[in-house]
Amino acid sequence: MGSVNPLLAIYEEAKKQNKNWEWFWVGTKNGIERKIVESLGISYEWVPSAKFRRYFSWLTILDPFLFIIAFFRSLLIVSTTKPDIVIGTGSFVQVPIMWAAWLFRKKIIIHQQDVRPTLSNKLTAFCADKITTSFEKSTEDFPKQKTEYIGNPVRDAVQKANPKQAREKFRLNSGLPTFVIIGGSSGARALNEWVWRNIDKFIKVSNVIHLTGPGKADDKIKKANYHQIEYLHGDMFHVLAQADLVLSRAGISTLTELACLKKPAILIPMPGTHQEDNAFYFAGKYVGFAYRQDQLDEVVARKVLELLSSSKAREDLAQGMGEFMKQGSRERMVEIIESL
Repeated sequence: MGSVNPLLAIYEEAKKQNKNWEWFWVGTKNGIERKIVESLGISYEWVPSAKFRRYFSWLTILDPFLFIIAFFRSLLIVSTTKPDIVIGTGSFVQVPIMWAAWLFRKKIIIHQQDVRPTLSNKLTAFCADKITTSFEKSTEDFPKQKTEYIGNPVRDAVQKANPKQAREKFRLNSGLPTFVIIGGSSGARALNEWVWRNIDKFIKVSNVIHLTGPGKADDKIKKANYHQIEYLHGDMFHVLAQADLVLSRAGISTLTELACLKKPAILIPMPGTHQEDNAFYFAGKYVGFAYRQDQLDEVVARKVLELLSSSKAREDLAQGMGEFMKQGSRERMVEIIESL
């Protein structure tokens, strides 16, 4: 949902402002976003998923053909829906759609979420009328005259998160801080195993809510103050709101949510990905701690225990996190849409 959530946040803001706009969504055929988008009453169309892979895969042979099909399908979609504005947030699906929109001289906005520019945004920057970024640093990667730093749009569900619901659902010990561990939607084996090696230390000083990822939980581990969940649906933001400390991957959606909720964080980025840029950029600004996955050892465990034992240290990190990412981005994006 990384490239989906900011668009849904923009949609929510426009609805809140009673904008009489029609919406049309283009995504993947079987992506997780389809059910969510269609449940909101938004018309949906799909294009084949064709990636410009920069690593070896047998699918690379098929990708050029898939992209050609995606491009011609995009031409059909743009010519029939006749959009006034086309917006993308860095997903690979946006490339054929935006190239088609550019041929029809439609107004185009791209939003760069991560610190490192995505390939899809690089490939569509030339045809964009406006480029927005989550981080001020990212403005250096695009033409200055059409690029603006606005922050990253956040959904209503984050802003309305209620910690009380998490406390009641998990029956948390009110005398202990809450430590939340997020392994990513697909789970992170190395992270999970590190948690299990150190769990006895953590549950002595905190409530632990551990999101292992689907199919990754270990049912043999049952301990007081330890709550092991494979996946959280509607309760995710309530759990984050309750957290006193979060250990997480460094996907931009999670980082945006943590900043919005002002949560101190220890970041373990997925190796060899854009998450490393995100995590160490945050750490470099002293608003969080970041460690590589191969550094998951006693040092990280000691840092967790140190932060759990010091409310002052957590408060300082939380303050920095809350001030680091620019607020008001969804309102600004609605203004940009109107201006175009």
